This record gives sequence, C-alpha cells and structure tokens, in this order.
Amino acid sequence: MPTRGILNASRPMILKIEKRELDKNVVVIELSGRLALGRESSHVEPEVVAALKNGAKLIVLDVSGVGHVDSTGIGILAYCFGKATQASAELRVAGVQPAVLELLRITRLDRVVPFFPDVDSALENNGRLV
Repeated sequence: MPTRGILNASRPMILKIEKRELDKNVVVIELSGRLALGRESSHVEPEVVAALKNGAKLIVLDVSGVGHVDSTGIGILAYCFGKATQASAELRVAGVQPAVLELLRITRLDRVVPFFPDVDSALENNGRLV
C-alpha cells in the first residue's frame, strides 16, 4: 500500500495509552499508534493532568510506538509540557521515531520540549537528543 508523505499518514492505527507509575513522583505514559486528530488522542492530556494532580514531578511520554504525528499531536505535546511546567514538574519525551523527530524540529518544538532516545535516558536526564 502506498503511503502519503514522510509520516505514513494513510495507516489507520488508533492511539493506545498505557500508564506506569514508577513511584509517586515518576510516571511513564506509553503511547503507540498515531498521535493525531481523533478521539483517542484527546485522552493524552487528561492522563498527564491526572498524573500531575496525583503528585508526579516527572512524566515521561514514551512515544517509541508512535509512527505518525500531525498538528494535533504537536499541540498535545506542547500543551502537556506547559501543564507540567505550570505544576513545577518536568515532562520529557522518549523514543521519538526519526520522521516524527524531523517534524518536531521543523516546528521547533524540539527547542522547548526535551527529547531523549529512550525511557531510561529520559529518567536519568542523560543523552538528550535536542
């Protein structure tokens, strides 16, 4: 099946969200699928806000399973980063696929949100990509 653009936008994969609390202050939210306009993507922001309300000081968004991001997804990442900053917490993004990272560089979100190669690097705040 031919794909559209560099982000494989023709794939009909929904977004799956799983949350892991490593301790009261650290939460990893795993995303897989498409971070794009749609009902599933609207659940990311409430997960981040709930983690912050429960006392999380570090939230890692593991996007290693995300193969497509559109403008809605970029907005979600920016919104979640802003909410974490307002709550005096940190939000780090881990495992960004190369095509998605290129889009984030084009939009300059990489200058605001910290991106890491994997969850372990994000947890240790070591090896920031950009």
